[in-house]
Amino acid sequence: MKADSGCNDILSAAKIILLGQSILGFLFILFICIANNTFGVKSAIIGVAIAVIPSLLGLGSAAYKLKMNNEVNIKYLAKLNTLVKWVYTALMILAVVRFIPVNNEIMLLAYSVTFLGCFLTPILNKPQFRMT
Repeated sequence: MKADSGCNDILSAAKIILLGQSILGFLFILFICIANNTFGVKSAIIGVAIAVIPSLLGLGSAAYKLKMNNEVNIKYLAKLNTLVKWVYTALMILAVVRFIPVNNEIMLLAYSVTFLGCFLTPILNKPQFRMT
């Protein structure tokens, strides 16, 4: 297997995860637009961004690592993805809570709902079965 192929597989998985998270994030922001004020909408947008950006950074770092070294272990890539995701999530939440006035409950709820978009990935990437 070529390293370029593995890198492309990771990037295509990242696109599908982004799609799942974007769908749920957009629906949550739409709900907050209807049910809340602009302060709540800003908090929801920030929560969605905190869920999406670290996921992309984690998968991007795994793809980059695989591109640089095609002999890397899949367990290492999974650990790298998780570590990058959690570190950037923690840093972003700390920065937002410290420097940007937001409604913390709405922000964390938006983060949680958007993070559930990862679990939509199998539904969005459903294989097509052939009846023979």
